[in-house]
Amino acid sequence: MSSILELASQLRAKNVAELSHTLENSLGHGHGCDDYFDLSRVLLSRRELEPKIRALPAAELEALRNEKTTAHLREQNLATKSSLPEAASLGRELEIAKYKPANRHGSYLTAYETLICITELLFACERHWLDVIRAGIRSQDAKEIALKIKIAPKDVQRIFQLALEAGLIGQNESRWVATTLGMEWLELERSQAWLMLAKACWDLPALKVHEGPIADQISTAYPLVNLANIRLLEYGADLGLTDFDKALHPLTLGSADKAAKDIAKNLPGIQDKLLVQADLSIVSPGPISTSLHRKLDTFADSEDLGLASRFRISSLSISHAMETGMSIAEITEVLLQSGGKGLPQPVEYVLQQTGDRFGQLKILSQKEGTIVEAADTILLTQISNEQSLRGLMLQPIANGQLGSRLGADLVYFNLRDAGYAAVMFDDKGNVQSPRVPVSATPEIPREDEIASRVASLISGEKNQMGGDDVMRQLLFAQKNKIMVQISVEMQDGDAKQFTLSVLGVAAGRLRGKDQLKDAERTLPISRIQSVLLV
Repeated sequence: MSSILELASQLRAKNVAELSHTLENSLGHGHGCDDYFDLSRVLLSRRELEPKIRALPAAELEALRNEKTTAHLREQNLATKSSLPEAASLGRELEIAKYKPANRHGSYLTAYETLICITELLFACERHWLDVIRAGIRSQDAKEIALKIKIAPKDVQRIFQLALEAGLIGQNESRWVATTLGMEWLELERSQAWLMLAKACWDLPALKVHEGPIADQISTAYPLVNLANIRLLEYGADLGLTDFDKALHPLTLGSADKAAKDIAKNLPGIQDKLLVQADLSIVSPGPISTSLHRKLDTFADSEDLGLASRFRISSLSISHAMETGMSIAEITEVLLQSGGKGLPQPVEYVLQQTGDRFGQLKILSQKEGTIVEAADTILLTQISNEQSLRGLMLQPIANGQLGSRLGADLVYFNLRDAGYAAVMFDDKGNVQSPRVPVSATPEIPREDEIASRVASLISGEKNQMGGDDVMRQLLFAQKNKIMVQISVEMQDGDAKQFTLSVLGVAAGRLRGKDQLKDAERTLPISRIQSVLLV
């Protein structure tokens, strides 16, 4: 029998869990496959075979190349009771994939820097308009964050991709925003925050890792594996798991959960102390907790981040905090609790002044575009003459109002970047937060799709089939000399089962040998409800 028939027979014998596992491991997840034969053809394509063969351990790969069958090869649908020639041939043909090691320094400190960087990226998503581009974020945005943490802009771009992998950042139209999961991540303790990142890319094949060259260890255990596709090798240094392609101690512990505990013990110790200074700067002499960092990022701009950090408050940063629901009293309380003494007079002044002026420059969304409204006409004149805001095409439309054809979000972020404390309001006069969290969860869970396709495959040969499906199965059975079990609607309306060997298909009729009666039968194809190859 052909490989397709052998594999289809093996697939038919699988239970629901095993068939679900097969579809989950398929690149197409069984999409478009109406029966086991369709699925077999797909699974025997090079596109499906190559990643499975490259993921084989050394012993299994050797067995495949020698056309032997093992339980693992059968589980991966690379063999049945006998070897599948297509898989064995490709196993001998494939060469080792090229791989260039990342060669980046990694340590407990880089893990700490990654947590800080992602925190900054999440807050940048709500304070600035970050365009969606293929590389991640614009180079200028990456440079600004890189300067604060003292890392390279390319490292910021890579860590941004890690945040995408973890589902912390998502796309809202043409702008990057923090997802609901990203906002929850900001509330986590450092060990849990690190663990969420690690689990998003912990894709090492099964092996016992020891300290030393990690690529060599993987290649020895899995000779054909494509190292360039292993995400943990890409982000390992950022998470403190690898250092110049060498596995560090946390990676040798065998799981992300165990590594998280080790990382947490070795992160710089927290010192939630702040020095609030008269020049409006806030200095933390040591590392601060995630919760305090989030509060500071809400009402202050970060300037220098690391083991010691510096933030600065301004009317813009305080206005942002108020937009997101934080009051002046709450800001004052955070500064007093962490600072341990009264606030300098300039700080008290800017807090009071921003609270009094909050919402004086309004952004209102309209069907025709956006209205910028303020009682201060001099302020509106200054905005309309601002060179950096010419792109907004703001024009006077009424006393105390400027109009733009652009969306409210775009007008808002451009005004904020130009230094104006604009605030968005809805049509009921309520403040609108610049946070636009999106869900990182797909609308239709993949497991539901898989379950639906499994049910379709299992029931596909039992349900009534279309004429094309019946004819295709009968011709396949005739060509490959396969027995068929058919269900035929009789004259009285009842269905009757026959087990036949197909002798001929012509003129709308099936001629076959009935195995039970040992006699030939001729049946109208139009009355055949289902065909099961046996």
